[in-house]
Amino acid sequence: LGGKHKMIIIYLIAQSGNNIRFNELHREMGGVSYKALSMALKELAAAGTVERREYPQIPPRVEYSLTEKGASVVPILQSICQWAGVFYKDEGDTPMIQCQKCDHR
Repeated sequence: LGGKHKMIIIYLIAQSGNNIRFNELHREMGGVSYKALSMALKELAAAGTVERREYPQIPPRVEYSLTEKGASVVPILQSICQWAGVFYKDEGDTPMIQCQKCDHR
């Protein structure tokens, strides 16, 4: 799960109901490039964390979901988010985007 965006990708797929299209994921990620997101998703799929489903239609439709292995990481990510909520002090700075979406509260 090393890498800049992989934990956020896993969390966003889980929050989407375990099924999300590439462009929707890109919008949710914010400032990540298409190339960086695509590479991270390929690495997660190769590791068996994310499943990629391609539908043969025009325009092409690709959806991503978590495998059992990927879903097992979500409670750990929620624990990290909860820990960050305890120690992260909002001193007028913009809150972290990931923590705004976390449901631990």
